[in-house]
Parts: sequence; structure tokens; C-alpha cells
Amino acid sequence: MSKTRPPIPIMSEDQERFMAFEGLVQWTAATVEQGERIARATRAMHAAFNLEDTSQRLRLCAAQLRTEHHYFAICANKVLEHRSWLEQLNICGDLDLSEFDAFPVRDVRDLRNMREHVADYFKGRGRDAERWRIDTPEFSADASSCAGTVIGGRLDWSAFARAAERVLPSLLRCAVRVHKIP
Repeated sequence: MSKTRPPIPIMSEDQERFMAFEGLVQWTAATVEQGERIARATRAMHAAFNLEDTSQRLRLCAAQLRTEHHYFAICANKVLEHRSWLEQLNICGDLDLSEFDAFPVRDVRDLRNMREHVADYFKGRGRDAERWRIDTPEFSADASSCAGTVIGGRLDWSAFARAAERVLPSLLRCAVRVHKIP
């Protein structure tokens, strides 16, 4: 007997359409907010650094910024997951989501996964250890780093947040058609 069984849907087609679409709205809005959180955390860290703050505040500001970067990677990954789901369901086919084309799904997914399992990578047990570090003629980075606005050498949080900000109004307008609101 096979251990795999065919998938059994847990919701109706209308419910799935709702979840896919509202998930994209949710994560796109979260990405915009998360970009603002990174900007605030960056300003706080720079302020503490410029004050030559020797207290724990600088340390905690840096920790907060790393946390916000991780949350951003999660949000960006969820945006791309829900975009794919929406496309599979052929919902709002005329909706222009090309803003996200500049962000390779594999890079964003790798970044999210690697940051989620950072302890495994640091211990030498990461699943995709050969992709942990990115070396190019312009820079070298690993998935735990952030240089300027680029997290882990893979994801420019500022550019992704701006793309999400541009897409969100279209998503909100499209909701009327998806949910059949009169």
C-alpha cells in the first residue's frame, strides 16, 4: 500500500480563491509594513552608533534590525508563494504582478529557508550549504548578512517593498471581481 494518497481538498473552489487572493493581499501589505519597520530599525541603529553608544542599546538595535530582515524574508517569500497560487487558479489574469519578476523565487525561498535554519548552517548541517554564500565580482555575502538594502546577497528589501507598495492598490481594486462584490 502506498504511503502517499491523493490530496483531498479542505475547502471549496470559492474558498480556495478567497484564501489565495486574500493571502496575496495580506502578505503584500505586510511586506510594505515590514519595509517600514526595517527603515525604522536602521535609523535607530545608526542613531545609536552615531552617539557612540557603548550600552547594550546598540547591540539590541543591531539584533532588532537582523530580526526585521528575517521577517521581511518571510513576507517576501509568502508574497511569491501566493502570487504563484493565484496564477495557478487563474484569478485576476489581467492583474499586473510583473513588479515581482525582478525577484527570483528560488533566491527569496532560499533566503527564507536559510535564515530560518541559520543554526543548522552555522553548525555545517544546512541542506543547501553550497548556496549559503554568494560570491560575485561586486560582492560576497552569506544568507545571514545584510549589506545596504540587500539581505543575504539575494533580496533588496527596499526594492521589493516599493514593488509591493505599487502592486497593493491594484490588488485592492481586483478584490471586487474575485469576491463577486456587487
